[in-house]
Amino acid sequence: MTDYSKTEDESNFCLDLPQRTLPQSSDWEEEYAYSLGIQAYIYGFPWIYNTQLRWLWASLGGKKLSEEKGLPDLYAPINSFHHVSKLASPASQTGGCPNCDTLYSTAWLDVAQDPIVISVPMVTDRFYCIEMVCMDADNFAYVGTRSTGVQAGNFLIAGPGWNGQAPEGVFDVLPRSRTAGILLMGRTGVNNTTQEDLDKACAIQEQYLLTPLSDWPNPPSPQPTKVMAPYGVDYNNTAGAWKTMNKAMTENPPGLPPGINQEQMLKLFATIGIGPNQSLDDQSNATRAGLQRAAKDGLSMLQKMTKGRGKTVNGWTYPPTDIGRAGQHSDFITRAALQSLAGICANDPAEAVYINVFTDNENITLTGQSSYTLTFKAGEFPPFDATKHGFWSVTMYNSTYNLIPGSSSYSINSYYPEYQGRDSLGGMTILIQSEQPEELPEGSYWLQSPSGTDDDTFFLFLRVYVPEPAISVTQSWAPPKIVRNDTAQ
Repeated sequence: MTDYSKTEDESNFCLDLPQRTLPQSSDWEEEYAYSLGIQAYIYGFPWIYNTQLRWLWASLGGKKLSEEKGLPDLYAPINSFHHVSKLASPASQTGGCPNCDTLYSTAWLDVAQDPIVISVPMVTDRFYCIEMVCMDADNFAYVGTRSTGVQAGNFLIAGPGWNGQAPEGVFDVLPRSRTAGILLMGRTGVNNTTQEDLDKACAIQEQYLLTPLSDWPNPPSPQPTKVMAPYGVDYNNTAGAWKTMNKAMTENPPGLPPGINQEQMLKLFATIGIGPNQSLDDQSNATRAGLQRAAKDGLSMLQKMTKGRGKTVNGWTYPPTDIGRAGQHSDFITRAALQSLAGICANDPAEAVYINVFTDNENITLTGQSSYTLTFKAGEFPPFDATKHGFWSVTMYNSTYNLIPGSSSYSINSYYPEYQGRDSLGGMTILIQSEQPEELPEGSYWLQSPSGTDDDTFFLFLRVYVPEPAISVTQSWAPPKIVRNDTAQ
């Protein structure tokens, strides 16, 4: 077995390959590789991104590098969970727009040889879900309050082509993964700010267990496992992008059942040396030059798209309706930009919808230099399924996709007791400004915008967990406008 415990030296990245004696090419060859390479980069970006994350989170080499670079330590061996025991706060500036509503649990699975049984406890007092994501960044299954109910259970997670028999006591009801590599992203709700409730949520996390089927029902004992190392762990490094993508696609090929057939697309990308079992070594210098440009410009395109696209209502932007499984709808730019680059993975709309806003009612960028009002009138709050512990929250982020440094009021959660107050008409008003208001009327709350920085722009995420169809399907519910106070009528 190849030792992937260390990354390869960046001087050996694939686009710095030694020059080969190949037939002389013309300008069209570079341009062809560039134009097709842009599409190949967008299509294959999740394999680059997830390979980097898996190595950082599930290998000892990745753990060491995370420590050296000050990255979050999310290490757990393959087929085991890492549980985060605290809610996100401004003290952590790691990007990614973390929610402040749930505790995260992450795990990387390998089901190439053996399915995994995930065991969950009875959870009757709060929201929880465990999202299951293929290496292509598309979801394939869920376990949780909405999807499988509140009862305890053991569920089989199997890869493409596995047709074995699940043992007694294990439910074989989840769809098959399309890849052997799988990311689990668990979220366990925290119902209030007390230490007692946080401890309850942590106790639930500890009961999420992963057991290889061949060991079932014996308790698991995960051991450090070597995983494929990317050619560099920074996706901004375009030099290693293609080699990482090719090797990752060889390990976890795209387009396997039960996914959509992608054979013809892969044949097209193979003409420039991209895809499963492909190598850039035999490509011409012109092709490699075009691909280097494509990796740089492809990443730039994805970065620009991370603010999202979709239906805009009152300045707020709904995500595309295929979010979470965009690749299975051939929407590869949503898959790469929103499901990978902007957020690691994205929930299906039935589980949670994240609606964002960057501008006020006059389409001016939100900034700490102004104050704003966000008002929910009675009967116009975000609709969700309370029987499945749905709820909503509004959270503020700065331009680096972090919670506002030093902020004492950065998120409002509809589940929390302190946010149940309403005004005399049954509505709620959120004041958005950098300075704390001297007095807050009944039913009013404060979000603290940034101040004292060169870049004091910010944006908001409105998250709705277990939303009603007006949000998850038709997107007909209209979030209220963000109104600058000096323009309020």
